[in-house]
Amino acid sequence: MVRLLVTAEGPTLDDLVEEDFGHARFLIVVDPETMEFEAHENIKKQTDMGHGIMTAENVAKLKPDVVLTGYAGEHGRMKMQDLGIRLIMDEEGTVRDAVNGYIRRHLKK
Repeated sequence: MVRLLVTAEGPTLDDLVEEDFGHARFLIVVDPETMEFEAHENIKKQTDMGHGIMTAENVAKLKPDVVLTGYAGEHGRMKMQDLGIRLIMDEEGTVRDAVNGYIRRHLKK
């Protein structure tokens, strides 16, 4: 089964998907079969790296197959590509909405 990660404004399935990948406050790993989830704070340290790169590195530690987010800038997108993690943008609504949309589009074929 696919391991999903959704960038979010808060730590629950009913919080909104973060519009900006690099500025996500939470990274929520969701099992799309059971809707069980784990919320992780997206901690970004003060370094010369941009927020998108730091967020991508935090995402990689959680080992998702697919990331759902609102928008990711060039550096975040390139880092995710380098890490071999599929990034799907233009997600809106709650984390639950994004996961259910992914299920409809990709898993029920």
